Amino acid sequence: MSENENIYTQSNLYIENREKLRLTGVIDVDNFDDFNIGVKTHKGDIVISGNSLKIAKLDVESGELLVDGTINSLFYNESQAKSGSFFGRLLK
Repeated sequence: MSENENIYTQSNLYIENREKLRLTGVIDVDNFDDFNIGVKTHKGDIVISGNSLKIAKLDVESGELLVDGTINSLFYNESQAKSGSFFGRLLK
């Protein structure tokens, strides 16, 4: 794997004081509201839960997502080959 391919398939998560989140390796945002953000990454799906969540930046070209708000929890589903909808997998 070349260095450029490795950059685009990595997924890193940074949380600052439970108020700011930076996620790399983002493919798409499935859904979002003030309490939950569903994100697809190269390493699986992530659900970010909290209060007053706002997407400060989404750049799918570089794979970067910035979130502001109070971050209460993260649910990380590593499996990439699941079938069915995002919420269907979440509720199983």
